[in-house]
Amino acid sequence: QEFECDFGAAVDNALVPLDVALIATKREADQDQYRFAPKIIGVDVARYGSDRTVFFPRQGIAGFKPRVLRDLDTMQVAAAVAESCEKWNPDAVFIDEGGLGAGVIDRLRQLGRRECVGVNFGSKALNPQNENRRAEMWRTMADWIKSGGCIPDDQDLIRDLCAPTYSHANSRGRFELESKDDLKARGLPSPDLADALALTFAELVA
Repeated sequence: QEFECDFGAAVDNALVPLDVALIATKREADQDQYRFAPKIIGVDVARYGSDRTVFFPRQGIAGFKPRVLRDLDTMQVAAAVAESCEKWNPDAVFIDEGGLGAGVIDRLRQLGRRECVGVNFGSKALNPQNENRRAEMWRTMADWIKSGGCIPDDQDLIRDLCAPTYSHANSRGRFELESKDDLKARGLPSPDLADALALTFAELVA
């Protein structure tokens, strides 16, 4: 596994270094460490082609096994989200509302799923030190992983987490995360699993 993920080891400015991600997969969280925390699901909706729709549940320090879906339309994704809400009873579901995600949000509102909230990756960050919401969520997620977060031992997740680089080289000196398009230009897939986990950090949840 380390050999297959070694592409990330040589990237000096990876937001989540490979060794950090691998350590997080070895941690085990006892229920007493997270049972009091809100249940949150992040949903990254596939845009096109090889992209995946990913549901990522998290409760406190525990990130659980993500659910990966392919080739679903907006109605099918919305139905799958509603099903997950019925089964797990989350306190919040944060959904990427860019592209096809907007239709998913619209349908869930029709269904009365008030726990489902749309998040626009490219919108203004809550903290002005970050370039946009996606950069902000990834930065919070990386801090969570480095400070004791537990993640599944999933090679696709590790690859996604270790792929994007970051910088402060823009004109405003803000924290900026490498875009999905730039990743694909480097021959790397869209980091859908990591984006879904990052969405669980969109807002504080009571």
